[in-house]
Amino acid sequence: MAASITSLEKHSRIEDVLEHLPVSATTQYRKGQTIYGPDCFSKSMYLVVTGTVGISQITEDGRELLLDLVRPDELFGESAFLDVRRRSEQAIAIESAELMTWPVSDMEALVRRRPPLAVALLQFLVQRNAELTRRIESLSVDTIERRLARSLLRLSERMGTPEEDGSVRMMPFTHVLLSRYVGTTREIVTQYMNRFRKQGYVSYSREGIRLYSGALETVLDRRPVSSAQRSS
Repeated sequence: MAASITSLEKHSRIEDVLEHLPVSATTQYRKGQTIYGPDCFSKSMYLVVTGTVGISQITEDGRELLLDLVRPDELFGESAFLDVRRRSEQAIAIESAELMTWPVSDMEALVRRRPPLAVALLQFLVQRNAELTRRIESLSVDTIERRLARSLLRLSERMGTPEEDGSVRMMPFTHVLLSRYVGTTREIVTQYMNRFRKQGYVSYSREGIRLYSGALETVLDRRPVSSAQRSS
């Protein structure tokens, strides 16, 4: 498996890209508004100024898998560079968001004039690909319990605020949103979140989620139980 990328490394690589981009006009999106999707292709790259954006993959049967949550000072929309007839990526404002936008045509012109931007963009895309590869590996081999634990730990690293007691405080992710991120149903996420709460790994309310990372990591330390073992 590819080596993990710290939030600091990720932020520094985005800064490398932004260093070579001009300031652009911003656009406001209300909560739940679609930024782009299969029926309205993206023709731009975006920077989140405020708010949160969800990036999803829409399957052929219409199901949605939430790939990533993009927060302020993070980029998304690189799929606009792909010259394909059908795109299955979708971006929706998870909460009210303000986005800075650069049309792909402008980006291509800037890359030709500024070679360091091309290098920074390539590093950013390699990093994003590595993150998605890890997500696909987890979806392929991990149990739902382990996928949920990994997802909560990843979200806490990217979007959490450390507390004095060693916990990490996060925004109030709904079980519906977590189910889309993990690739299962809301009911199953609720089942495991209740189990994690009883075991002291998490606490949550409408105000937010408090995660005890060290305790939750024990879920990943357990040896997975095979289907044959479960049926015996």
